[in-house]
Amino acid sequence: MRILIQCFLLIITAFWASAQNEQWASKIVGVSSEYTAGNGQQYRAVQVLGKPNKLPQGETGATAWRPEQPDNGMEWIKVGFETPLSIRQIAIAENFGAGCITTIFAYDSQNKEYNIYTSKPETTQRNAGMLRVWLPKLTEYKVASLKIVLDTKRVKDWNEIDAVAISASETPIEASINLAKNVPKELKKENLGANVNSKANEVAPVISPDGKTIYFTRFDHPENLKNSEDYDVWFAEEKDGVWQKARNMGTPVNNIRENSICYISPDDRTALLMNIYRPDGTLSKGVSVSRKNRNGWTFPQEVRLQSYVNEHPFSGFYISPNGKVMVLSLQDANTKGGADLYVSFLQTNGTWSAPTNMGASINTADDEFTPFLATDNKSLYFTSNGRSGYGEMDIYVSRRLDDSWTQWSEPENLGPAFNTSDYEAHFTIPASGAYAYFCSSENSLGEFDIFRIKLPESVRPIPTVMLQGSVIDQKTKQTVAAEVIVEDLDQKQPPQRIDYDPAVGDFKIVLDTQKQYGLTAQRKGYQAAGTIVDLTKEKQYREIRREIVLTPIEIGQKITLNTIRFAQSKFDLLPSSLPELDRIAQMMTENSSMEILLEGHTDNVGNFEANVQLSKDRVEEVKRYLTTKNINATRIQTKGYGPTRPVAPNTSEESRKQNRRVEFSIIKI
Repeated sequence: MRILIQCFLLIITAFWASAQNEQWASKIVGVSSEYTAGNGQQYRAVQVLGKPNKLPQGETGATAWRPEQPDNGMEWIKVGFETPLSIRQIAIAENFGAGCITTIFAYDSQNKEYNIYTSKPETTQRNAGMLRVWLPKLTEYKVASLKIVLDTKRVKDWNEIDAVAISASETPIEASINLAKNVPKELKKENLGANVNSKANEVAPVISPDGKTIYFTRFDHPENLKNSEDYDVWFAEEKDGVWQKARNMGTPVNNIRENSICYISPDDRTALLMNIYRPDGTLSKGVSVSRKNRNGWTFPQEVRLQSYVNEHPFSGFYISPNGKVMVLSLQDANTKGGADLYVSFLQTNGTWSAPTNMGASINTADDEFTPFLATDNKSLYFTSNGRSGYGEMDIYVSRRLDDSWTQWSEPENLGPAFNTSDYEAHFTIPASGAYAYFCSSENSLGEFDIFRIKLPESVRPIPTVMLQGSVIDQKTKQTVAAEVIVEDLDQKQPPQRIDYDPAVGDFKIVLDTQKQYGLTAQRKGYQAAGTIVDLTKEKQYREIRREIVLTPIEIGQKITLNTIRFAQSKFDLLPSSLPELDRIAQMMTENSSMEILLEGHTDNVGNFEANVQLSKDRVEEVKRYLTTKNINATRIQTKGYGPTRPVAPNTSEESRKQNRRVEFSIIKI
């Protein structure tokens, strides 16, 4: 046991020593000047803290420190480290205008100064990279801070420092990209082909959650409503694995202004469109919504965002699968620099809350935009030029850590299979997570094309289930319009409501795995009907279909109340039963002379007399609940049959579930 403890201590000690070998600057002690013409924290001294954001790619950027003026002569910055350390090396990430560092001073915990580096006096302009200063041996004192002095006249134009590190190790300090794990470096990137892409620009793809329709924005195409210098929204459908020829969405989605799509709902019936559409055909900053009905797409209506301001030339909007949360990119007084990602929540009056910055885990002093929120409601994919990457703009993924929507995992770069030295953006994934779609300028037919690539498991969203179906009249066997309600039986989420219109197509909704849902349809003149969708054992994406049969309100019609549930071997109603009972109470309120019969049934497990009594107690409990909704008890009859009227053999748990039921029938209208 002692040996095991000693080994464990050795491992901990080795880990601690390794962690202390390399430290990046954690605080600003002082600075001669900083660039203040940027927005927010752009180019400020604080940008030198932490790991590099602009190396190894090496380029100018707002996530690095820049003195107030170029070619201004002597400038300096002094940074501190969390834990004083005897050091063997210093690394300074010079991302732009490299070669003007003249002197480095080290300071111990008592602020005693040591001159540990002086450069040669001649001009030393060089490519962006890591300036490493090696010391002949470990310093006898522990370095608490460093002062870096620059002669900005040595290298013309701006000079920027991205990060500063110290280490006791002889292993060179490197700038690295925070890569997503287990993503192959080489994946086949497929151009969607000439039916989708053209010599014009195809950008901003949005794939429908079922993966069968792709919407995108096309610039300067001869078939746009305005045949030059114009943006229109187009779409293409996949049939038998082949993308069909893209079609212009036409009016009212498109006009002769700049039109662009940024979101499509799981049922393909709600689209978010960039800008606010005015009746006179002009556009203004903001976002609009268009809905698909049997006559086509409606005229886009303004989405009312409280306190919405965007000073950036680009915008981005995406809505969560349940329609309650919006992620958007904008620049305002609270941004850290360029465009930041924000979150907004749907209010009870139909407006959206004032956007809240999603925090430093996501946002940098450069730009973050084109947000895409996957169907798991947790995986966020976005574009940024404020982090170490491969090119002009790279695609990253982060996972939501809590319900505040401001705590996120450290963003991971999707790697060289996705990101190149050029511009990659507008990442979008169907619910299956099988492929990712995005736009890129590499090997394109025009300036930008839409590509897809197989998405490795490590960067896929958490699997979800795509549920679709229809509502059918029990007598005519024809589909009928109805309100479809999907309820989380754990009641951790509010119910989702869908206006189902068979003329437009099936209802579709994305559901989390490993949960149970109540699926109900209601329509005036019909008894509400529903079923349980049990996904508790689902761990992979799949598509399922359910038909809901509505029965006209007529005497003698009998319906099984599928979502009525009780505590095990008791007659206590579970909270998940109440929505369906509330709908029965509402129907009886609207039909004031209606009288009903409630019949209780059990399986054959256990004592016969006890089961009969349990079935009676359960329907009496349902009756008691309905009376709390102002339904007179004289309008409700009850009967308990125990196990005497099974609808399935009692040979398995699944069939016994069918026998444990409450049935409802109308005996008077």
